[in-house]
Amino acid sequence: MTIDDLLRTPGAVLARGTFNDAVVAQGKWVARFPRRDLTDARRRARALRRISRLDLPFAVPEVLEDRLDLPLGQAHVVLSYLPGEPAETASDEAVREVLDALAAVKPDAELGALLDEPLHHAGGRRTAEEITELVFPLLDADERDQASQVLQRFADLPEATGFVHGDLAPVNLRWHNGKVSGIIDWDFACAGDPALDAAAFASYGWPLVKRVRPADYERARTHAAMFPLTGAVSALRQAGDPAKFLAWFRRRCAVREHPPAS
Repeated sequence: MTIDDLLRTPGAVLARGTFNDAVVAQGKWVARFPRRDLTDARRRARALRRISRLDLPFAVPEVLEDRLDLPLGQAHVVLSYLPGEPAETASDEAVREVLDALAAVKPDAELGALLDEPLHHAGGRRTAEEITELVFPLLDADERDQASQVLQRFADLPEATGFVHGDLAPVNLRWHNGKVSGIIDWDFACAGDPALDAAAFASYGWPLVKRVRPADYERARTHAAMFPLTGAVSALRQAGDPAKFLAWFRRRCAVREHPPAS
């Protein structure tokens, strides 16, 4: 079974992500085809099975079929489709419910062993070194100076560990009646700093983040400062194009604020 085979399904469409190509049959299923690393894909599929059984107040995709035993190009995992609409605004209560639910999860040894290392996609413990080696050559002197300041902020973060989704971007949230009804794309789930997830909700405004997670606010801003740099290095590590991430970082450099307050 290949992507082309599944695209013959009536209504199926192709969606391309950073690490996977996906065939989406809206309302039915999503088939994800890893582009490169089958070892990570297999581990993440096992982690998703465990996460989908957690007592969370929102839906998590279920693994319907696992064919990650096949070679690249054919290897895929079929997940349940989560309905829901995007949201241009979010209430404090809706965001707090998501973050509180994640904070309440205490991964056991089995789940912990299946989770990503924090920032695995950007080099894990070597994230700062990877950014310096791969991204800095693409920046001018002033941009490198500002990037160095961001990396120093990141290095100075106090240690904090909890259950983290790792990529709570609006595209991965499903909404219904003003609440998050489902969350997709758990590939970056890890035992990391919960402020990373809080930072993702800044797309709905930093004042919301400060109200909902005041104790995590400054750490969240540091994680958000890293987003363009980790995105760029992740793209480069996948032999992809970092242009959109570099443009994002340069917009911040232009106002000399990482991240901008609004």
